[in-house]
Amino acid sequence: MTFRCSDGAAERGDPIVGTAPPQRDWLLVEHPGPWPVNAPFDTDLPTAILRRLEHPRLRILLIRPHGRETSRRVPADLGRRRWFSCLDGELRTGHWDQPDDLLATSAPGAGAPYSGTLMLVCTHGIHDACCAIKGRPVAAALAREWPEETFECSHLGGDRFAPNVLLLPDGACYAGMSPEQSVTTVAAHRQGRVDVERLRGVAGLHPAEQVAMSAVLRQWGPAPLTSALPALVEQAGTFDAGTWTVEVVGSAPLPRDVRVVVASSRRDEAQLTCRAPRATRALQWDVVSLESE
Repeated sequence: MTFRCSDGAAERGDPIVGTAPPQRDWLLVEHPGPWPVNAPFDTDLPTAILRRLEHPRLRILLIRPHGRETSRRVPADLGRRRWFSCLDGELRTGHWDQPDDLLATSAPGAGAPYSGTLMLVCTHGIHDACCAIKGRPVAAALAREWPEETFECSHLGGDRFAPNVLLLPDGACYAGMSPEQSVTTVAAHRQGRVDVERLRGVAGLHPAEQVAMSAVLRQWGPAPLTSALPALVEQAGTFDAGTWTVEVVGSAPLPRDVRVVVASSRRDEAQLTCRAPRATRALQWDVVSLESE
């Protein structure tokens, strides 16, 4: 029987909270594919251009509308492709013809404001089979509801929690949903009700901040993501064995101030992706205390 990392994680009961991507800023580049395992590298986008665009807080993803047929090469007459940027929580969009055009995306005021929500579903099957097997049905379900806002995307991380969905501009990352659940989860999120059962966290936040935010929303929600603002204030120990104190400033219906202590540890060794050559020990985050003032 073929091993699937998402099935293994479900059987072990791997907790998803605290595992959202570390990047806060995003550059989304429309590209029909096929997407190589290291996408956006090894595509028609020159490495030199990608290196100039990168910085530690920014992640470049390839995107495509769900259902677009891919080919083994990108045709020269493909036409203008879209890009979206999410910088400091602001979405903007524009078009590109040549890879050099993408260098302008980081300039202040580049492109035009984008007022919608982007729903990105990882379907990068060559990177991890679970992303394609479980991501594509979710992309199809979301595209039926929000066809202009839903895109398939290259590797998001968290393969073992597939399907993975990133919402921009707020950075919420959801996982482990059936296609039907993805629609109800995203609809609730857009209406200001976070589904903490399926929330991996918020991209760009420290894992302990993600865990603290989720704990507060679980205890006093449902509430919008923006009603809980976490800040890491104390740290003792290391990721392998540490405690992390986070202060969460809330707005109604959440308490004004909540102090959350989170413990980090390592789980037993396991194969965490379908392609992993060896077993590794994933991080786990557990709430030690939750006190409102």
